[in-house]
Amino acid sequence: MKNFVLGVVLVVLTLVSISVLGVGIAGAAVSTDNATVVHFDYLKGGGANAYLPAGYAGLTWDPAWFFWSWDEDPYTPHSPETRISSHNFGGWIDFSPLGHEVEFVGAWFSGYNLTQVHFEGYNDGILIDTSESLAPGEVPAFLEAGFSGPVDKVVVVSTAFNFFCMDDLTYIGQIIPIDVDIKPGNCQNTFNPTRDDVLSVAILGRENFDVTGIDTSTLQLEGIEPISSSIDDVGTPSACRGADGYPDLVLTFTGQDIAGIGAVAMTPKGEMVPLTITGNLNDGQTIQGADVLYPVVTANGSRSPKK
Repeated sequence: MKNFVLGVVLVVLTLVSISVLGVGIAGAAVSTDNATVVHFDYLKGGGANAYLPAGYAGLTWDPAWFFWSWDEDPYTPHSPETRISSHNFGGWIDFSPLGHEVEFVGAWFSGYNLTQVHFEGYNDGILIDTSESLAPGEVPAFLEAGFSGPVDKVVVVSTAFNFFCMDDLTYIGQIIPIDVDIKPGNCQNTFNPTRDDVLSVAILGRENFDVTGIDTSTLQLEGIEPISSSIDDVGTPSACRGADGYPDLVLTFTGQDIAGIGAVAMTPKGEMVPLTITGNLNDGQTIQGADVLYPVVTANGSRSPKK
């Protein structure tokens, strides 16, 4: 058994290094529903001396991580064909280049059950939590972190040298709350779907939030894209007090699109409709905020009381 284990280590450590061609660093992470999956399939070839490129997927990696893409049982990739391993008893992943903490979900592992792997999550150098342990096998298995809070660094801990590979690391970016003001300059957010041509909605700037950092191409109000945007100081988070000296991002939407929102069309008379804006900052962080609208005409054209 001892000779077998040594042989496995030698096989891994003597992999032939192959140069990396066409590495799509920016395309190394796929985001769906605010969850980001970091895969390694843009990296081809690889080997024991092919270390993970610096800044891969926008993160900072322990320099001991290496990658390879050919078949090698029991190091089965979760998404073919490239996975990573470490010249150590594990390795770390630093999320601080993202500029915000993350909810770390977990990753897929395979390899020899001669080792146990688990995660440790840190925030500002303080250990937040430790995951359960997993004994990898030939079939990839997902190890869930289950941390009790957000982290900026994750350490993969292995009880034996080099007997695992990792793939499809998943995390969720933190949502940054924003202040939204429908019909800025008006205290009554009334809306007549039969008469209003456009609806103005402002994302409000504040001392620690610069609206020029918003990627306007990602913004949607209940799934509807704005028809125009501009920077102007039109409101304040403190109710109806007007300009406050901080630039705001003013969006306009067609009245027809707003009237087509199911909640707007079906709202009973006199009730408010919460509308949510979602989008991203230029650095990829997710933003979200909401305000309420009071339709003064229902879907069948009858008037409802103004608020």
